Amino acid sequence: MSAKKVAAPWLKQYGKKRKKTLKYPKGSMYDEVLKTAEKYPDAMIYNYFGNKVNYATFMAEVDRAAHGFISLGVKKGDAISICSANIPEAITAIYAINKIGAVANIFHPLSAPNEIKECLNLVGSRILVVIDVAWPNVKPILKDTAVERAIILSPADSLPMLSKMGYRFFNNFFNLKEVQKNLMQILTKEKHTMNWAELLSRGQYVVGSAYEKMTASDVAAIMYSGGTTGKSKGIALSNYAFNATAVQCREAFPEVVRPGYNLLGIMPIFHGFGLGVGIHTIFCGGGGTIMLPKFDAKRFHSILSNTKPNLVVGVPTLFEAMIKDKKIRKLDLSFLKVTISGGDSMAPTLMKEVNNLLAKNGSEAFILQGYGLTECLSVTCVNLAESNRDGSIGLPVPDAFFKIVEPDTYIERKTGEIGEIVISAPSVMKGYVNNEVETNEALQVHPDGRIWLHTGDIGYMDKDGYVFFAQRLKRMIISSGYNIYPNEVEDVIAKVPSVLLSTVVGVDDKYRGQVAKAFVVLKGRTKPSDKIKEEIMEHCRQNLAKYKWPRSIEFRKTLPKTKVGKVAYMELTED
Repeated sequence: MSAKKVAAPWLKQYGKKRKKTLKYPKGSMYDEVLKTAEKYPDAMIYNYFGNKVNYATFMAEVDRAAHGFISLGVKKGDAISICSANIPEAITAIYAINKIGAVANIFHPLSAPNEIKECLNLVGSRILVVIDVAWPNVKPILKDTAVERAIILSPADSLPMLSKMGYRFFNNFFNLKEVQKNLMQILTKEKHTMNWAELLSRGQYVVGSAYEKMTASDVAAIMYSGGTTGKSKGIALSNYAFNATAVQCREAFPEVVRPGYNLLGIMPIFHGFGLGVGIHTIFCGGGGTIMLPKFDAKRFHSILSNTKPNLVVGVPTLFEAMIKDKKIRKLDLSFLKVTISGGDSMAPTLMKEVNNLLAKNGSEAFILQGYGLTECLSVTCVNLAESNRDGSIGLPVPDAFFKIVEPDTYIERKTGEIGEIVISAPSVMKGYVNNEVETNEALQVHPDGRIWLHTGDIGYMDKDGYVFFAQRLKRMIISSGYNIYPNEVEDVIAKVPSVLLSTVVGVDDKYRGQVAKAFVVLKGRTKPSDKIKEEIMEHCRQNLAKYKWPRSIEFRKTLPKTKVGKVAYMELTED
């Protein structure tokens, strides 16, 4: 099936409105949001626990932050690292960085110290914007990086006054005892650190404009994913990728990506969908984001009833929490117009229950499944209300093209045949940072002259161009929407002195979908014990983000093998 035929269903559906490809902005992320702010200065851009901020106020804050970064010596092309959850200051920092022509290097605030060090050193960041609760993990490794200044944020900075006094809203995001334990350390003035207010204050002494013109092809952000080997890779994403995604999503979902409509921003900003759609697409469309540092199932009812979002996007776990909440079962959900599940496949039984709940409670929405990966920023394939096909991840969004090829080749599979999913789209990455080998493996020029992203995912297409996802080509585990690469965990476990070898597989988990389980073979006559198990876990805690930790460890004398001597992973997953 050719690329043109794959795109045909979209062209047919929108043919009367559009006979040629969409027009994409030639400037930066900041340029596009500024245009929106000039049109809708008084519209709400975000709601953070009742603190509602409009576009004009937000852009003024971005300008102050931009001047603040310049006062620290930041120049066009520099990489400023951001290690934070979804809080207003982090979003403001991203657009301020973009305004001055710098690059936002964004990574998970729950990353282990060694992972943080790798992210900082990959781009040589001199400036780090970090949320307070991640500071204890960050501080010890800064001596091994180029970081000269750390700007420490707090989730309480933008809370309404009464809420700020508490800080109790965030008990479920990080361990409160750990926050209290490190509070004095954070509040005590340390050399080379400052808080957000100090950054803004410094900016007032900078004379002149903070604006640096960027082109569409310039790198706007670096985000992280596993690449083809499983080891975390920095993914360079251009202004064009972000702005194209916003245009494509507005075309696909004009009913909600527009002024006055709100998205519940649960997906994190260090996730392609979280920043690309949950923030940038909504901001470009004149809508508002209901910002949460972390999803809290216990407060889901009050969040929905108080904010009434029109669009909710999340991993299947979010929707599972919805159907389990007795209060939500009694709530009028007519405000929900679109609900999209991504990050992992949703079980048909769960989808049916959620759809029944939505219909019963007055919503016209039903679960739409989509597909995307950080290497192409976000959603590239999605079901629409008008063209939803059961079991499918939908149709390619406008100007995105999908092919199914025989793995490790350019040979296209026939309709209905399984093969590797490859994508050509305006949102595809520029490449992996400082990694030419993996970039060339992922981005390949086919005989048709297009650059195609080889996703490493297996699927097929039907005769109408609908895409169906089958499985990961690699052994990647998806836990609550986060990618876990088994060989990364295995490499960490292998460094424990008593371990001979290990294999990590994904096992089913009622809440997270999947979790990592480690099968470990010990050296010589070493006997399994709780002490060794704890030693392995402690090593994982020191070197891996929490979501990557094995949830269970099983000792084996040997591991099952295939006929060619490889570990039989499937046998372990079936045990």
